[in-house]
Amino acid sequence: MNAIILAGGISRRMNGTRKAFLRLGGESFLERVMGVLRPLVESFLIVTNEPERYAGFPAQVLRDEREGVGPLMGIYSGLKASGSETNFVTAVDTPLLAADLVRHLGQGGDGCDLLVPRWNGELEPLCAVYSRRCLPSIESVLDSERVATADGPRGRIIAFFPLVRVCVVEQPIVMRFDPEGRSFFNVNTTEDYEKLRASFPGDAGGDGGGCRG
Repeated sequence: MNAIILAGGISRRMNGTRKAFLRLGGESFLERVMGVLRPLVESFLIVTNEPERYAGFPAQVLRDEREGVGPLMGIYSGLKASGSETNFVTAVDTPLLAADLVRHLGQGGDGCDLLVPRWNGELEPLCAVYSRRCLPSIESVLDSERVATADGPRGRIIAFFPLVRVCVVEQPIVMRFDPEGRSFFNVNTTEDYEKLRASFPGDAGGDGGGCRG
């Protein structure tokens, strides 16, 4: 299994801050995500519109095939470039991934094209395992109007789900591996980031945020 990490967001709600380089517990978000995943995956692919910023990371760095389409294009670009049939997909703004949950997802899904958790009634497509078999269905959605008219980033990702075999990991199972659902906490705003730092042991008032490069 490979890991595809999406790092292409513009981050308008954080005034363009590169969330990959926000810091928590002495590490950048991207370093934290890669640190959790490193024992669980064979290699990393980082999908970004600024590949020069990620040149120092041990990963294959690639651009979206088409910019401005959203995270579904990032998933498509990563799957297309990956040398592994199965791929764990996440984003740089989810720094609290639970290794046990990722391991469980990576071990399941026989007969599934996609293995995705559900939390608080919502599917979590940026903490999920995708097969490369999804590629034709994603491509058909990207080439249609469905991705443009879907409601928000989550809606644009799940627009292709009816076309593939989806297996859902329901919340009671998720809670065995991540009781508080911390894997699904994503930092969208400065307030989210400050709240996260305040709750993280030893981090409040620490090394601060910002971006590298």
